[in-house]
Amino acid sequence: MSPNPGLLKLDLAIRGVSLDQSLRNRRDLFHEPSVRGPIARCLELVLPGEVLVSAPADEAFTADSPYRLTQDAKGFYLETDGERSEVGIVAPPSYYRKKTRAGTPMWRVGSSYGPYIAINPASRCAFSARGSHCRFCDVSNQGVDRTEPISVEDVVETVRAAFADGAIEFVYLHIGYIEGDDSGVQFIEPYVRAIKRHFDTLVAVQLQPPREDRWIDHLYAIGVDAVSYSIQIHDEHLLAEMCAGRVEQVGRQRYYDALAHAASIFPNGTVWSDLIIGLEPAESTQSGIDTLVAMGVLPVLSVFRPLSDIDLRDHPMPSIEDVAPVFTHLFKRVLEAGINMNWVRDLSFAVTPFEARFFADSDTPIPSGLGPLYRSKLGNMAVRNLSKLRRRLRVRQVSDSYGSSNL
Repeated sequence: MSPNPGLLKLDLAIRGVSLDQSLRNRRDLFHEPSVRGPIARCLELVLPGEVLVSAPADEAFTADSPYRLTQDAKGFYLETDGERSEVGIVAPPSYYRKKTRAGTPMWRVGSSYGPYIAINPASRCAFSARGSHCRFCDVSNQGVDRTEPISVEDVVETVRAAFADGAIEFVYLHIGYIEGDDSGVQFIEPYVRAIKRHFDTLVAVQLQPPREDRWIDHLYAIGVDAVSYSIQIHDEHLLAEMCAGRVEQVGRQRYYDALAHAASIFPNGTVWSDLIIGLEPAESTQSGIDTLVAMGVLPVLSVFRPLSDIDLRDHPMPSIEDVAPVFTHLFKRVLEAGINMNWVRDLSFAVTPFEARFFADSDTPIPSGLGPLYRSKLGNMAVRNLSKLRRRLRVRQVSDSYGSSNL
């Protein structure tokens, strides 16, 4: 078994893990029923070094996996080639079994992944409504079975229950495409304001780029701490082929322009963009990393998974040999650019630059104190207080600028 937790995470994400017979019917281990499709049936494992991974565990997907999860009286173990390593299981939080006062099951409101709760309050993505959704998108999980948005009250109740469980530390709001100049900023604003009013927490938001930069300024002003406009595929022709709606309605260049502006507004390291490993040549993904890093944006790499209800369900998974050099490239470029790696991290579904340090070669110096402050409760409090102070100063500067221009 690889002693490198980064390589182990990547291999598990690609090949999955089979289950010992005694664990195959343990529904309490899976973050269901908020997911669909056999490959979406994943286990959240805590690997050595506190590295989180979402590992596919469906038998149809893991038939050739060399990894097997077992359990004894002392804990859970990952076995391969006669070796075994102790791992942790992130079990579904207890709030999944609760309902809001309006009767909404809380697992339908927000899903817990590692230290954050992910909430999509919108009813559906407009790309899907137009029939031009991204071909790698899990359409069945994009709110198509919801006729109305989730209420602000349901979101607040669910977040409160998740915090009471001790299940989360941060809140992540994500929506698909909402038509209009703001691309959903005004829609998501009441949720951000309510969360900030009720909880002392960091809020990250992922949405599509607005047509005008002023809406990015507005996101920061209302309390958003981190933002993402994810390009996902850097290659221009492949993006047009796989994401026709995004190219037609938003435009590829607008993603990069919006990210560059956001990086000039938000704190260092709090603007990120996903790039999907396995949908384009490795050289193209590396070029995407270079483009994002040059504008101060943090690239995050997620491994493509052929979910059963996506157009690319038969697309082959990448091999670890092909993609491992991309992660080495990611860490080197982010380190050289001096982008803060501590804000966006601990993601079970993706590899962040912080985790990409495990792929660094022996010639790459790794800062000795990378990351310890932000892992502690005291560190999280310091980050939140710094974020509040910086926002007050920034919003005041913007307000003064508007006032002096007589607008």
